[in-house]
Amino acid sequence: MKINLRMSSILPMLKFLQDLKKEQASYSQLTEIFNHSDYDYEFRRYGVETKSPIIDYFLNLNTINESEIPFLRPSRKTELKDKHPLWLDAYEQPEHYESIYNKVKHFFTEEMLAEVAALVKQGLPDDLDIGTVDVICTMGIGGSNGYVFDGAFHFDLLRLADGNLEELPLLVAHEIHHVAMMRYGADFENTLRLEEQYIYWFAAEGLAIKFCNNAEGAVSKRLYENRPANEGLDGFSMDYLNGKFNEALGVFQKTLVSIQDGTISREAVYAQFSEYWLNFHTEEQQSDETPKLLQPLLYSFGNDLFGAIYDAYGKEALFDCVRHPLKAVEYFECIIKR
Repeated sequence: MKINLRMSSILPMLKFLQDLKKEQASYSQLTEIFNHSDYDYEFRRYGVETKSPIIDYFLNLNTINESEIPFLRPSRKTELKDKHPLWLDAYEQPEHYESIYNKVKHFFTEEMLAEVAALVKQGLPDDLDIGTVDVICTMGIGGSNGYVFDGAFHFDLLRLADGNLEELPLLVAHEIHHVAMMRYGADFENTLRLEEQYIYWFAAEGLAIKFCNNAEGAVSKRLYENRPANEGLDGFSMDYLNGKFNEALGVFQKTLVSIQDGTISREAVYAQFSEYWLNFHTEEQQSDETPKLLQPLLYSFGNDLFGAIYDAYGKEALFDCVRHPLKAVEYFECIIKR
């Protein structure tokens, strides 16, 4: 595995912001920047079909009224508006963001990238070769801090304004593990029945935090005793979620029985994932409150389910269970009965 870090769109964008401040920026200058392959990747990820309103926004970045900020995409109408303060900060102090750019570039040495790759490979089948993975860093146009799309991983320089890069290698490792798991599952994922899919969906996040964040669960143990548990994860969230293990296990088991009996629809299973496993609110919170959790149950229960299999039976058995998810239930039931 090789990690290819791409950051070449950042300096042209910083130059545009400096020119905008001097009233020397142009439409053609920004069009050329947004035609860069890294920004093209971002526009495709966010489903932006027409760049013109976004270009107009950036040309008027320092004067635009918030009510006039365009939608980045119809499904997230406030995305660009929510990002506006970060872009204004970059407009006001482009030199600071250039220093962050240089810091990131020098931080990710070949040795550091090799260490990240080794961390990821620990959590993959030994015979899996995924080749080169692109890690793309831009001054992001959208709301995501980082995301996996089209076989690559993107992170946003604007989110690193405080200059703290301590947890960035863990973030990159976590997301590259997702890229690798997508490639690993490509030849069998679509053949799984609903009950198998339901189990399989816990593998990606569960194994990413197991191997890349040294996660410690209610059943699954941390891999590295000489490193902190739950590195790069929120301590409050993981403690809370691990405390919900018995409840989550009950929901998981009951749902599997319902799928097997044919008493729950595929749509209801999808809804459960969205409303329960991907819920970021604590039990006492209302849905309209700011969520207290930074990770959902999908992470912690996935770590316990698949991570405990690795602890007890090793990597070969683990990935046999990933490929044949019903085996994971059999193995896990043996573990929790011990």
